[in-house]
Amino acid sequence: MDISQTIHLLGDLLGKVISELESPEIFATEERIRANAKARRAGNQDAARKLQEEVAALDLDDGRAVATAFTTYFDLVNLAEEMHRASLLRQNEEDHYPEPLEGSISEAVASLKSQGFTGEGMSALLKNLSIELVLTAHPTEARRRTILSKIKRIHDLGEQINEETQPPQKRETILTYLSAEISNIWLTERERAVKPGVTDEVRTGLYFVDSVFWDTLPVLYDNLDQALREHYPELRVEHPWLGLASWIGGDRDGNPLVTSEVTAETLRLHRGLAVEKHRHMLQELARHMSISSQRIPPPASLTDWIESRRPFPARVAYIEERYAVEPYRLVLSLLASDLAEASREAMDSRLIETEPHQAHIYLENLLEPVEMIASALPETLLH
Repeated sequence: MDISQTIHLLGDLLGKVISELESPEIFATEERIRANAKARRAGNQDAARKLQEEVAALDLDDGRAVATAFTTYFDLVNLAEEMHRASLLRQNEEDHYPEPLEGSISEAVASLKSQGFTGEGMSALLKNLSIELVLTAHPTEARRRTILSKIKRIHDLGEQINEETQPPQKRETILTYLSAEISNIWLTERERAVKPGVTDEVRTGLYFVDSVFWDTLPVLYDNLDQALREHYPELRVEHPWLGLASWIGGDRDGNPLVTSEVTAETLRLHRGLAVEKHRHMLQELARHMSISSQRIPPPASLTDWIESRRPFPARVAYIEERYAVEPYRLVLSLLASDLAEASREAMDSRLIETEPHQAHIYLENLLEPVEMIASALPETLLH
């Protein structure tokens, strides 16, 4: 579907929701106001008069419904525009493949190579490469995370329904889910029950870390690595060159409500997200890592590491018994269990204690067994 068809589809679904959950009369009122507003923008003075009369005639409850209708409609229109832009980018990439996409990392590296940029010059450039994206609180972002997550769900369903290969029955099912999500938004209060605090702003920032940056940043790393393999195969970037930082919950200059306790809670929330995302990733990877030791025996160092970890937690012991010849699955399950234990640590008070704290697990504790696994497996399994 093109953008106008997507807007029309989402608008129709919203209209049905308004008619069913409010009344057909409210939907008719909203449509008249929308039509008069459109005509007014085109210079129709009679429409301007009718628009004023329609709005003035609304009681408080009807005004609430009409305002919600327009707010939801514009959320859906903005979503359709975002989907359209993403679709154009995908189409552009498909049309030009294997040529790099304009404005991409691949194009930048290819352009430097074509201009005669030497390996020595690129090496010096990469050594100094450092990009930090800084998140800050945005007072104008009034939408709750609950609403943002529902809009994300509508986006995902919209992407599915735009797939040309969807069979009719599947398409009808998706339309049903879309209608349910729009109904859910309609019945959800858009305003918070309490005034948002600093930690609410932190959680909103982490929503975007979770739903956008967590998956996007590794792709950018891969894009640079791939571009270097193609144009400067002798070079690699060994240091973290792209990362995130945040003012939210730690800015002592701009917000008097940011106290030591608030910053400690901010760090706890950041830590909690990182631990849980990695734990989930290790769990998923363990399910996929079903390689048999009969086909690829684990290196002695990995076997020693496994033995050093006995006795296992109950869940890991069960995995060893059930998958007796899958040591790689076992190792990753152990690491996931370590992170689950770390996630249960009460960090609130420890983050503001002056006494040193012994962490449950360190980065090297994760990297060492993962690198052992990587050294044992064929290259084709590591992508």
